[in-house]
Amino acid sequence: METIKTNMEVIKVPTEPRYINEVSNKISALLEKKSVNKNLIFEIRLSLSEALRNAMVHGNKNDACLTVTIYCNIDDDKIELSVEDQGQGFSPNKVPDPTVRENVTKESGRGVYLIRHLMDEVSYNQKGNVIRMTKSLR
Repeated sequence: METIKTNMEVIKVPTEPRYINEVSNKISALLEKKSVNKNLIFEIRLSLSEALRNAMVHGNKNDACLTVTIYCNIDDDKIELSVEDQGQGFSPNKVPDPTVRENVTKESGRGVYLIRHLMDEVSYNQKGNVIRMTKSLR
C-alpha cells in the first residue's frame, strides 16, 4: 500500500483483496482520531469496502497488475472518498435493483445499492471507473 502525501490522502493499492481491509482500517483510524461516531464509521467503512471490492472484481477483473487508487479528504464536517480502478467502466444506472422481486436472488448490485443508501452523495465519472462518495460527519 503506497500513500502519496498531499492535502488529500491518496492511497494506491494493487488489485488484491487483502488490501480492502488495510485501506478500510486506515480510513477508520483517521475518522476515530476525529472522534467520529462509531455508527458513521461503520457506514463509511462498509461503503468503502464495497467500492474497493467492486473496483477490484468488476473494474480491474481481479488483474493483480492493475491498481486501485483511493482519494480521501476529511474535514470537520464531512468525508469525501473516491475509488478509481483501471477498468473499462460501467453504467451505474444499468445495475439492477437488488430489492426488486426478480433480482433478490441475484448476487450483483447489492454493493452499489448499499453504497447509495449509506452515503449522503454518490456519483460516478462519465466512464464509470471512478465512484465519488460523500458522508456528513455531523
